[in-house]
Amino acid sequence: MRRIAAVVCIALGVCLLALAPLLRFWTAESLMKAPLDYYNKATNHGEDVTYFSAEEMELIEGATVEAYTTVRGDVAASDDKTVVWDQFTWVKDVERDFAISSTYRRAGHDRVSGRGVDCCDASVNDEEVEQNGQIYKFPFLTEKRDYKFFDTTSEATHPITFEGEETYHGVDVYKFEQVIDSVKIGERTLPASLLDMEGNGDVTGSEMFSLTRTYWIEPTTGVPIGLSEDQHRGVVVDDEERLVLFDGTMVWDDETVQGQIESAEQGMTVLPLVRTVIPISCLIGGVVFVIGGGLLLIGTGNRNTGS
Repeated sequence: MRRIAAVVCIALGVCLLALAPLLRFWTAESLMKAPLDYYNKATNHGEDVTYFSAEEMELIEGATVEAYTTVRGDVAASDDKTVVWDQFTWVKDVERDFAISSTYRRAGHDRVSGRGVDCCDASVNDEEVEQNGQIYKFPFLTEKRDYKFFDTTSEATHPITFEGEETYHGVDVYKFEQVIDSVKIGERTLPASLLDMEGNGDVTGSEMFSLTRTYWIEPTTGVPIGLSEDQHRGVVVDDEERLVLFDGTMVWDDETVQGQIESAEQGMTVLPLVRTVIPISCLIGGVVFVIGGGLLLIGTGNRNTGS
């Protein structure tokens, strides 16, 4: 009976020792992939925003503005390594029920690292644009270091720096900040009078854009928990800003933040268990069972020798 128990202990220990790396390197990695059928809605809210209404040809100040973003996964265009997501954003003056602007974006990114992949008709506003760096999210197991993050408005990749660890809405997060200094994103031709310039004709100026973007990232999943964007766009003529096109800070509302937390919760719980807690427990248990079984076998052998 002792011999049977010893063999069972050793067999169980070997199974646990084999299970530990399987969980750590196969099961965990299979879970660390962005979903193909992803679907998400987010709302950025801004108070005391200034913007130029192209339809009414006037500057609107002190506005309450919201940006509504929908992201949907294109399952047919995605595969095991790369996921393709489509994003549509439209910006609205809430009090005046007035649509300010809209943006469409399509991009493929690596399902694990979140970095852009040049494929799948990547575009911004139906114009082909190669999108590099982090696209929609950060990597699983985000590190405490600087990354590169693609910005849709400037259609370019810029550094985003690690600013430290924080607790945001009850979640332990890494804070990242991206600062984009004034860059030219296009040109605007407007009446000279609107630009407070002499003459009756039209004047063409440079449309300049600047931004400070802050992300609060849940590091296990790489999911953004919070987002704040302080942005400014204006028309510059002869190195002087003549008209503000948009100025304000937009922040994810509480409902969006809660939705992001719920999206990250399963990974926050399951991944540490599968990557660390359970494999270590299996290793410890495996060693204990193997040693225990070995001792039982030795004891059984000694009894048989003594008899």
